[in-house]
Amino acid sequence: MSKAHRGTGIRKEANHGRGVCAICGATQIKTLYEQEVEGKKVKVCKFCKANLKNKARVEAKVAKKTAAAAAPAAEAPAAEEAPSA
Repeated sequence: MSKAHRGTGIRKEANHGRGVCAICGATQIKTLYEQEVEGKKVKVCKFCKANLKNKARVEAKVAKKTAAAAAPAAEAPAAEEAPSA
């Protein structure tokens, strides 16, 4: 099978999609992914995109654990106060 159309999307971009990554500073690397960093949309490389995604996944997991741990702790004193009243 022919692969004539592979990469046609980046051929239209300046320097065929290559530039400087806004996060790691790597030069002449494909910066094809737009990410929001510090309130700005910047183009980043594949590796930085994966790193940001993994950090967000870990932070969400930690936030979920802390929210789950805080919810029963907040309900437990309310349950103890009701029988003593």
